[in-house]
Amino acid sequence: MAEAFARVAYVDTHAGEGAYELAATGEWTEGIGRLWRLPPGSGDALTRYVALCRRLGAGTLRPERYPGSPGLARAVLGADAALALWERDPTACERLRTHAADERATRVTCADGLAALVDAVVAAERGGAHVVALVDPPWAQKSDWTTVPDALARAARATAHASFLLWYPVKSLTRPNAMIARLAADGVPGTVAELLTTPLEHQRRRLNGSGVVLVRPPAGVVETLAAAAPVVGRTCATQDGWWSLRMQSWTRD
Repeated sequence: MAEAFARVAYVDTHAGEGAYELAATGEWTEGIGRLWRLPPGSGDALTRYVALCRRLGAGTLRPERYPGSPGLARAVLGADAALALWERDPTACERLRTHAADERATRVTCADGLAALVDAVVAAERGGAHVVALVDPPWAQKSDWTTVPDALARAARATAHASFLLWYPVKSLTRPNAMIARLAADGVPGTVAELLTTPLEHQRRRLNGSGVVLVRPPAGVVETLAAAAPVVGRTCATQDGWWSLRMQSWTRD
């Protein structure tokens, strides 16, 4: 899809600080901590991802600093891509400004990125760019499970070609299933890729896994995720090698 456009515009609604120092323990130990030392041949997409994390972050035997989504986007999309970054937390936003200070094609806004999503993607698409939007909220409120998909649906309906990626946590399937049904009912075609690395019956008041909703993904993205998931699942599994993948697509009614 993107090859029909002269340039790419990236929109990030919850861009964070730009980089993260990793303590000796934490959830990262079951994610990037395990992927950090994947051997060559683990899959082209994963190999490139870990190489980017090493180049943009820090650490030798283990990751000590993890790059945020803006840094990963810049590295993948190139210096000419326009990055529009929103961060609502004032402290995190100022750190993000500092992190991106030398990037001429990056704009940082300290405001609610979810509220700005529709206007941002519409303006970028009208400007002739292929839009790639990341929606990665903290999911701190129960209401997020309705307000976030509703904002995504409005943005998807307002654009003709923009690609969207929505990340969500999985602690049970109740809220993710309701969110997927809500998007389908809103007429937004999409694909879900959801990977669990801890069985739901072993809930530990933390992530059992996570998923992404893809709307108008570029060609090959779904296939790449499907190929990478078994490697990530086996590597990051917390219970005797158990892991589970759900992939589901739906079209507009």
